[in-house]
Amino acid sequence: MDIAGIKNLILANLKSFFNFSLLWSRLKEAVGLPYAKTYIALSLFMTMVFIVVTFPYDMLIRNRLAAMEKTVLKTAHANEISAGLFGTTTLANLYLLLRTGSEISVRNTEIDLSLIRIIFTRDIKGTVQLTGFRYTSDTSQINLNCNGNIFLDFKSFSEFPRSGTITAIVDNAVIKLGDLKLDSLGGLPLTLPPMMIKSMKIESELSGRTIHLKSVRLFGNDLNGSIAGSITLAKHFLNSRLDVVITLNPESAALADYRDFLAQFINSSNQ
Repeated sequence: MDIAGIKNLILANLKSFFNFSLLWSRLKEAVGLPYAKTYIALSLFMTMVFIVVTFPYDMLIRNRLAAMEKTVLKTAHANEISAGLFGTTTLANLYLLLRTGSEISVRNTEIDLSLIRIIFTRDIKGTVQLTGFRYTSDTSQINLNCNGNIFLDFKSFSEFPRSGTITAIVDNAVIKLGDLKLDSLGGLPLTLPPMMIKSMKIESELSGRTIHLKSVRLFGNDLNGSIAGSITLAKHFLNSRLDVVITLNPESAALADYRDFLAQFINSSNQ
């Protein structure tokens, strides 16, 4: 067969292939076969399941980080993101640069929550683990590891949650704060050395824009005590208003240079 014959054969087959009336009749014959409609419905359902399960959810997280760069962040980056509809979401080497110039980095972040629950119930419930958390600003530095449980109930994800609870256990925290002024002690300037807190237990409730600190306990030789009160959240977290009472053990090593002065304020419970 010569080239012209091959060309004519190909064209003839193409014409029959694009013969829609013939295709339609064959399609009706196929649909009329036993269980054909069931198989078609099952194939469409399995295709949807495949799309949902294999969807690149990590891209959604990256897009959200990129969106935050237009508000509170200058830079948001994670070297590796592993996320899916089921199981744990992991972010490796997360780095955030705030517009204030402060930096937050987390060596490893694991979030175990149900994306299906978020989609259909508009609340967030799960566990969070932060390993190698580091916050650095011009005057302060915080390093810690943290495990916690969160429940946040949203009316809309564009607003603050309506209610919720947050509990966390912080391990091996190293904190260096800038100079503090204690208004209750006549504006006493307080310069604290770097403090090692062996563990910290936090229990709090969220109501609208207010976080109620039900119980915050600090355990360690450098700093030992408790914190209670509330935090009223602002649109930008650094502008939030704190109304807290801090009770410290005067034997805490971080207060060693101020023991003589603080002695006049110590109560009968040695606090």
